[in-house]
Amino acid sequence: MWGRRRRDGDEDEPEVEETTQASSTPSGSGSGEAGDEGDSPKSDRTGGPFDESEVDLDEARKGRVDLGGLLVKAAPGMKLQLQVDQRTGNATSAVLAVEDAAVQLIAVAAPRSSGLWGQTRLQIAQDAQRRGGRAEEASGPFGTEVRLVIPVQAPDGKQLLQPSRVSAIDGPRWMLRATFLGKATNDAATFQRFVELVKETVVIRGQSPMAPGDVIVLKPPAGNRPATDPSQPLPA
Repeated sequence: MWGRRRRDGDEDEPEVEETTQASSTPSGSGSGEAGDEGDSPKSDRTGGPFDESEVDLDEARKGRVDLGGLLVKAAPGMKLQLQVDQRTGNATSAVLAVEDAAVQLIAVAAPRSSGLWGQTRLQIAQDAQRRGGRAEEASGPFGTEVRLVIPVQAPDGKQLLQPSRVSAIDGPRWMLRATFLGKATNDAATFQRFVELVKETVVIRGQSPMAPGDVIVLKPPAGNRPATDPSQPLPA
């Protein structure tokens, strides 16, 4: 777990935590053998999120948190959690939370010629059904989104139903998946604020060869220290 030290008077600096999760392939990612079959057209990214080639990185880092594979916009009161794969030790996703709303961001490599979101939506729906939940497609801010309701176990052992809204944006050789949680699923104003955070994100895939579906690894921001706050991660 990591905690980022705020500068005095800087309320926009997010608190950063690092949490560990069991090793697994993120739902909806492809395999190293995935090709273009069943892939979707590239997304309209006129208003973001952006590829590293489309921005001045020095300027883009101003007001954003540098997570290596992602630059994410800082927001007042925001807590940022990195989720780490136990097997590899790599940070695979970032959760941006403000009060009782959050969005989880996962970036993966994608084919050069077409996107992954078409086949990923099917995989997400199948996974939800296997877990006893339900999934439906609807129009969202980035095109077709998947709306999920999944049974989860609360810390006190009770079974709860957790709603989420999953969108994805296909960029040049990457796909950014955004899972909206908590109040961001049912309050229009809150949802729109988190949509804007997603649009402000910059994806830094790099030039190294990657198989479609491979996660673009994240890292804690520079200047982090071991956290003393033992707060638990948001449900995701």
